[in-house]
Amino acid sequence: MKVTTRQASRGFTLVELLVVIAIIGILIALLLPAVQAAREAARRSQCVNNLKQMGLALHNYHDVYQTFPIGAALARRGTGFSIRWAVNWKTSILPFIEQRTVFDQLDFVNGLFCPWPDGRITGNPVLERLVVPVYKCPSSPWHPLTDNDRGAWANPAMELVQKHEYVGISGAFPDPAGRTDQCRQVLYGQICRTGPLVVNEAKPFSKIIDGTSNTMLVAEQSGQVRVPEGGVLRPRPVRCQWVGGWAGAYSASPTVTRVDQITSVINFYAIGLTNVKFPPNYPTAGDDIQNEGSGFTYGTNTIINSFHPGIVNVCLADGSVRSISDTIDMETFRRLGAADDGLPVSSF
Repeated sequence: MKVTTRQASRGFTLVELLVVIAIIGILIALLLPAVQAAREAARRSQCVNNLKQMGLALHNYHDVYQTFPIGAALARRGTGFSIRWAVNWKTSILPFIEQRTVFDQLDFVNGLFCPWPDGRITGNPVLERLVVPVYKCPSSPWHPLTDNDRGAWANPAMELVQKHEYVGISGAFPDPAGRTDQCRQVLYGQICRTGPLVVNEAKPFSKIIDGTSNTMLVAEQSGQVRVPEGGVLRPRPVRCQWVGGWAGAYSASPTVTRVDQITSVINFYAIGLTNVKFPPNYPTAGDDIQNEGSGFTYGTNTIINSFHPGIVNVCLADGSVRSISDTIDMETFRRLGAADDGLPVSSF
């Protein structure tokens, strides 16, 4: 009878096991950036879609009212926590981004809302903790409610209203055409009226004489900026508003209701708007920062920026969305911010 012997199976040696682990580690290292890039591409695509929805909403608004909305309406009189805020363009287009129910509940007669120091918001409770997804860039890590630049005001009520991550374009500074009557020096920077969305004025397509494909309407402003704290520039969620993303503009003078009426340096700023003054994704506004911890930081000259590497997304006045490189020629960028400078725009 033939006897067979079973040879014991040989397991992995330590060296072989280490080689397998190393190969798996290399594969993960190779795949991880691709996975992260794919996720960012999806987030960037959603951001582009947000801007397209805003562009379409602004066009639909124009179809109904024969003009774009007022960029930022002036607040009811008052100071500090007693200001009764009017609205900006993002409130005006709510019916056109499937938020008609919210819009119909707003009280525009008595002011949009008033953030009180005790952590409450009087009036228009429908806005409390309301987050409209269209106004949130998915690439931004900031929380739409709790992450905010409360600054010197330290008002907990600000954490009850959404901080938006898109901003309307009110012009460019310095003015590309060299005009001196279209921008004014105010307490916290400069403010302009040459863009399609401006303070206390509603502009129709006929005012965009440079062409709708050569004029920015809305851009990203996701809070990727740096503010001096203790002598060090640190990232802060400064998103061009200290009372949330819904409010309008403020003028310290009751007789000044438009930018071109400003004749002296007064406290005048707009929420939800900016003029083009800095390159895309510029790290800090330097002298335009009032002081450390100021609630008015970037009140009129917020930097157009994003968390997308190397670019910002913008919606042009024709409704198309373009990605603007951080390296765009600054003169071209300023010309895109002005709707009526009469100057040609080179490729971008």
